[in-house]
Amino acid sequence: MIKIKNKQQLIIPGFEEWRNMFSPKKFKIVQKSWAGVFQEHILPVIPVKKMSKLYSSNHGRPTKELYSLMGAVILQQFFNLTDEETIAELAFNQKWHFALECYDEADQLVSLKTLWTTRDEMLNYDLVSQIFNLTTDKLIDFFDVDISKQRLDSVHVYSNMAHLGRARILSRTLIKFLKNLKRRHPNIFSTKISSEIIEKYLQKPDISYFSQTKPDKAQHTLKDIANDIYWLKLLFDMNKKVRRMNSFKLLEQIFDEHCSVESGQILIKSSKEVPSDSVQNPSDPDAGYDAHKGKGYQTQIMETYSTEEDKKKSDKPRLDIITYAVTESADKHDSHALEPALKDVTERGHKIETNLADTSYTGNKNVDKAAKYGVELIGPTPGKDSEERLSCFEFDSNNDEIVCCLNGKSPDEIKHNKRSTITVTWYKSTCATCPYADICSTKKCKKGRNIYYTIASLKSFRRRQYEKSDEFIDKYRYRSGIEATNSRFIHMTSARRLKYRGLKKMNFGQKLRALAINMFRVVKYLEKCTKMRNILQYFVDNVKFSLFFAPNLKNTA
Repeated sequence: MIKIKNKQQLIIPGFEEWRNMFSPKKFKIVQKSWAGVFQEHILPVIPVKKMSKLYSSNHGRPTKELYSLMGAVILQQFFNLTDEETIAELAFNQKWHFALECYDEADQLVSLKTLWTTRDEMLNYDLVSQIFNLTTDKLIDFFDVDISKQRLDSVHVYSNMAHLGRARILSRTLIKFLKNLKRRHPNIFSTKISSEIIEKYLQKPDISYFSQTKPDKAQHTLKDIANDIYWLKLLFDMNKKVRRMNSFKLLEQIFDEHCSVESGQILIKSSKEVPSDSVQNPSDPDAGYDAHKGKGYQTQIMETYSTEEDKKKSDKPRLDIITYAVTESADKHDSHALEPALKDVTERGHKIETNLADTSYTGNKNVDKAAKYGVELIGPTPGKDSEERLSCFEFDSNNDEIVCCLNGKSPDEIKHNKRSTITVTWYKSTCATCPYADICSTKKCKKGRNIYYTIASLKSFRRRQYEKSDEFIDKYRYRSGIEATNSRFIHMTSARRLKYRGLKKMNFGQKLRALAINMFRVVKYLEKCTKMRNILQYFVDNVKFSLFFAPNLKNTA
């Protein structure tokens, strides 16, 4: 039976529930803390109606109060707590009671099973995305946050998995399959699997053999394990029961990623041939590999920022909010993250005008995609500076054609080729007396001299010219501020390594940690506003004092 607190119920002043637990002084302290922000801005938007579909409204034992229960799961991620620590905080921490409006002792005492079930259902319904979006949008509207200027970056994170070498990846996947086969199909295991394989992989003293391989014997060990996997593949090739097992499918996948078969011989692929989206650990198949940062995941974070001019115009402190946070496999390139981020924030009704990003995001294609959303993407142009040869010419901004060369001569021929390329030619008679022939970037041809360039290279050239301007430098200098956000995200919320495995759970934990950053930023913002009001009040009081005593002081003199 469902138990949900009515958030629309009118509260008579003086009869609030917190009065039984907090004195007025204690109430002021807890209200100014993170608990007050959570209670006012996060708790009311938790989508409990989605969770209520799992329970009957008429039959069964009453559930724990769903707002406080789901809120406890959120706070667990905010403070990076274990399940046991979460239960203890919910039972004894008065800040939690205030934040969750959980004053009934029956709702404060929760079992591990109840906590697990609630978290799993929030995962299955993907409620974390709704919680993040609804809360963030509410904060933006309530505090009138300027979201026209934003910046985007990624941070590398890890799940709760070991970093394995290739031999250990293959051997652990094989061990996982054998254990699953023994549990699910004991008859097949006892009749088909040889005693040699069992002794080699399922006896503890021998398992360590594959995890302590010396470098000079690594290739031999890899081939030894690959032969055993290939033998199992052939053995169960026609067995539908075994082939349906996820552990067997994973075994086949890993074999194909690391090995190949030619003329009946098993060959081990070089490490460069193994794809970046290959399985990094059989316990977490969703994790990927990035050549720069390593194995694991990455979280894309986009936040608002304020310039010095914005701060001068405003008579109150500025509040910056993380508007977008999504976790993906580490093998995904950052360039693919820009459009989903802009699309998500735009569809929620927010208008972005400027977005700052590093070189990974700012290819010409992404600049065009951002323009479709009305966003100016600002960042360094990726690739080598190979368009310097175009500096010798003046271009028409409407059709990207060359207007004239260094000598002021217009082209004699302009030809638009396939794939957005242009060939421009000057005849021999035109270039005969050119004083810039030695430094001209054109090349000799039958007709005279010509140059060949693409529309993309011209765009890159124009962007690189703009990057040398003071305007670009002044705008782009604010991108570095997101590195501080990444650092706080990693260290304050312990987002670098989570206690979970799998993309779904990683996204759940990372998204809520980004929301925690927003909550603590609001707390800091409110503290600054209070200090500013106190300073203004002090100034006003002193002005009144001086005006009152000024005539008397004059008469006394």
